[in-house]
Amino acid sequence: MAQSPRLTDRTAERLLQMIHSDYRPGERLPGEAQLCQLFQVSRTTLREAVRSLAAQGFLEVRRGSGTFVLTPPATGIDLGRLEAVQARLRDLFEIRMMIEPQAARLACVRGSDQELEEICRRAQEVARAIRAGEDFSQAEENFHLAFVMAAHNRVMSQLLPIIHNALHETWAALDVMSLLGKLTLQDNEVLLGFLRQRDGEGAQYAMATHIRHTINVLNLPPQDGTILD
Repeated sequence: MAQSPRLTDRTAERLLQMIHSDYRPGERLPGEAQLCQLFQVSRTTLREAVRSLAAQGFLEVRRGSGTFVLTPPATGIDLGRLEAVQARLRDLFEIRMMIEPQAARLACVRGSDQELEEICRRAQEVARAIRAGEDFSQAEENFHLAFVMAAHNRVMSQLLPIIHNALHETWAALDVMSLLGKLTLQDNEVLLGFLRQRDGEGAQYAMATHIRHTINVLNLPPQDGTILD
């Protein structure tokens, strides 16, 4: 179930107040369970609040180590940081382009009927969240992960959650989810059409096209003049 944006924003505000009053740069925050109990929120709400503050430069999430306080960012738009965010996103989408179109093709070939039904069900969750005006990023991640699970490639299934976690920590800074909703609905419908026909080449092309569309909306400059295909 999607979290209320208001609850997430309030949690982020309270967490930021706690950071300013009780913590110095470099210090580690308490664990998730303790913070959830302190703020009386779910883990999902807390994680969204942490991601928001990380995107703004107040926190750093270190996988396996915890969440750490950063030196407060200067007021105003930090163009250097924005460029760094875009560069990180560009690299992440290059990896997605290498993995996910192939995962879509393999899902059509290897996926069971039940696994393809699960992909369609997750697509419905994405559509519901978009039409309700909710944050659909988690539902969209689950949709893409379902393709990888149906591809039956264990390395892919291990890599994609890592990539999505890195995306979560990065692209909130660009605030573009509202721009991606309609495009995502259209792209997912095309992708599901090929999936239902078990057309691997068509699904591969549709997934690559969706990733390129997202890259265009994010306005990510290609590295060294190269274009992702």
